Amino acid sequence: MMLQSRIRQITQTLLALSCALQAATSAADFSRVVIDAGHGGHDRGAGFSHTYEKHLALDVARRLDLYLRSQGINTTLTRDRDKFVSLSQRVAISHAAGDAIFISIHFNYARRRSALGIETFYNARNANSRRLAQMVQSAALYKTRSRNRGVKHARFHVLSQNRQPAILFECAFLTNSSDRRRALDPLYRQRIAEALAMAVIKFRASG
Repeated sequence: MMLQSRIRQITQTLLALSCALQAATSAADFSRVVIDAGHGGHDRGAGFSHTYEKHLALDVARRLDLYLRSQGINTTLTRDRDKFVSLSQRVAISHAAGDAIFISIHFNYARRRSALGIETFYNARNANSRRLAQMVQSAALYKTRSRNRGVKHARFHVLSQNRQPAILFECAFLTNSSDRRRALDPLYRQRIAEALAMAVIKFRASG
């Protein structure tokens, strides 16, 4: 009986240690951020007049990359110039990065010109994606005071096929005159980059 009791105690201790280790090595304890500038090359994305999503998204991605690296955080860009990268390639880059999180940057489009604001989509395949999306949305609202369009689940390819914590952030509507003016302002794009970085740092600390 004493031996059985001792075995139970050891088993309970090992279980507690296992739970503690699992918590300490949660998905928030990542080693790299994959920054995905939406569209590129012949795929211009949303546009209005001579303003194209692919250029604005790349600008925000570069700003985010610079900010994160200044904080000692490793990064990978799915594209660092105006070139086409397929959706499958973007997911493959994310998976090849190993222990990473994935942030896709976009600018929105709507037939209804009155649509404006920011929104964040997340990958339901990974349990930590929603938490990351909520942090991104909260930080972006704080930095930009944009209209809150919320945090939503979506089946975009770069999310639904991604095993990593993955989110897609829509910075503004290019089809709305007010949002478009914001999108064209380098200071606004810098605030978006800083907001994304703030969320990444908070997400890692929350692990």
